Amino acid sequence: MLAGLFAITIALGPWYYMDYAFYCIMIAASFDLFDGLIARLLKAQSAFGKEFDSICDVVSFGVAPAVISIRVIEQYIVIGNHIFGLVNVYYLAPILFALVAGIRLAWFNTDEKQTNSFRGLPSPAAGMALACIALYWAELFEIQNVVSIVSIASLVFASLMLIPIPLLSLKLKDKNSLLLAIALLLVAIPLIIFFQFSSIVLIVLAYILFSLLIRFLHRMF
Repeated sequence: MLAGLFAITIALGPWYYMDYAFYCIMIAASFDLFDGLIARLLKAQSAFGKEFDSICDVVSFGVAPAVISIRVIEQYIVIGNHIFGLVNVYYLAPILFALVAGIRLAWFNTDEKQTNSFRGLPSPAAGMALACIALYWAELFEIQNVVSIVSIASLVFASLMLIPIPLLSLKLKDKNSLLLAIALLLVAIPLIIFFQFSSIVLIVLAYILFSLLIRFLHRMF
């Protein structure tokens, strides 16, 4: 929660600190990965922990990436391109993303089928991918396309959170989860070496692809 709040605070500040907002989201993702693991090792799972974890996810992987995306759009938008001179239409996509993240987490908490796996892209993966595209991948395109890239990415990852695609969990509770973790690790290392922080979105896409492939092979054999 604190990491997500720091990300939002930094994103609302001077532009040259924006990288630190992304770092805070990555720190939040690290906490999100290990808090459940530590809770299981200590046998300290609780209904409170589950609910608070989801609230933290809304802040860190819903609101924070949306605020970063809005700041990026604000930085590159053409002056005067506003609806009725008040609200920029491109802001709506990141706002929708934050809303969908909340819906996604409420769905996760009430869906018994998502105990050991996921239906739809988890909000941490979607949030990291959107923040990555907003700050890093947009730099690979021409400046005039940044606004469109961020807006489209917001809508795409919002959709992936709601579409009930069967995806594996990284909780390492079964062989499929362990195989997914190994495959992601083998892919992530060279991607991080060559693309650094911009590799995050590629790793998220690899997670989706490997999850579907492993589930398909598991059913086949």
